[in-house]
Amino acid sequence: MTFLEERDLEDVLSIREYYKGKTVFITGGSGFMGKVLIEKLLRSCTDLDRIYLLLRSKKGLKPEDRLAQIYSSHCFDRLRKERPGAFESKVYFISGDVSEVGLGLTDEDRTSIVNRTHIIFHAAASVRFDDPLKVAVKLNLRGTKEVIELAKDVRNLESFIHVSTSYSNTNRDPIEEIMYPPHADWRDTLQVCEELDDHTLQVLTPKYLGELPNTYVFTKQLAEHVVYEYKGKLPIVIVRPSIVISSLIEPFPGWIDNFNGPVGISIACGKGILRTIYSSPDIVSDYIPVDVAIKSFIAASWIRGTKELEPTDDIAIYNSCSGGLFNMSINDIVEFGKKIVNIIPFDSMLWTFGTTITTSLFLFNIKVSYFI
Repeated sequence: MTFLEERDLEDVLSIREYYKGKTVFITGGSGFMGKVLIEKLLRSCTDLDRIYLLLRSKKGLKPEDRLAQIYSSHCFDRLRKERPGAFESKVYFISGDVSEVGLGLTDEDRTSIVNRTHIIFHAAASVRFDDPLKVAVKLNLRGTKEVIELAKDVRNLESFIHVSTSYSNTNRDPIEEIMYPPHADWRDTLQVCEELDDHTLQVLTPKYLGELPNTYVFTKQLAEHVVYEYKGKLPIVIVRPSIVISSLIEPFPGWIDNFNGPVGISIACGKGILRTIYSSPDIVSDYIPVDVAIKSFIAASWIRGTKELEPTDDIAIYNSCSGGLFNMSINDIVEFGKKIVNIIPFDSMLWTFGTTITTSLFLFNIKVSYFI
């Protein structure tokens, strides 16, 4: 039974009312989902007090420069038009890094977060499937531990949203909204990655991962267990979005700022770069529009934040997925992309559209070698 099923909603504040006067702390705010989360909060929860973004220096840009870079994104075009000045007056950067001990926070910044924050969204993560184990553990596992350590000190914490992934338990079918046993002990994993050299870890990684496909899935699964240890102690909710794709409606239809997932496949096929795909054409992945996923994050924080935390409370887990509502195979994606290219071709193309899907590794290697 969910939190909502247990309560009379007539006595519960609306989401907009709940966020009035609240301070929100966000990790991963510079990412794809982070931008949409910031935009949605500023545009729909107009009376929130402020948003703190954890930002590190990157590629020669200081945190304040990166904050300006974030706001320059087309994601905020609608916000600039409908609520001019909202971003500048309510969004503040906090210099720090999830990969550092203590998040790299100064004493002054940590005090500000501890004293003012009501809601935490932990969305920072490396989503690369080919990260070395040590890198993935540092960002996805230890980073989560450091955010939890901060959350333990926040005086008025009402909700902590941990953004995981529906694919954190790829060895399960179906994947239900429960906490599954861990593939390994997260403390042992941290210790191993801190003590062993890179070469030894590289050799041990396949054995460590076992049936899990990559270091991303492995570390995201263990990160769930880091936060799950605080059930009944911290107001945590775990949200597991599936493959996040371009927006359905907000901030405007079709917005995306990366080439991940089916969008990347469609673009590569449309430009004639991707000539062959090694896969079963009938494989169906689960996709969720970014704005739908973000609304589930915000709703989850409201559900948790409007209910008093009890020591016996379990941690709610929500799979933010399309499920049977939207099924699209790899072949469907390729064929759909072909139709779009015929109507609206790219302005620069390497070759004509001619992508094929094969289950033959031999044929795939020939096609890749000769670019046919």
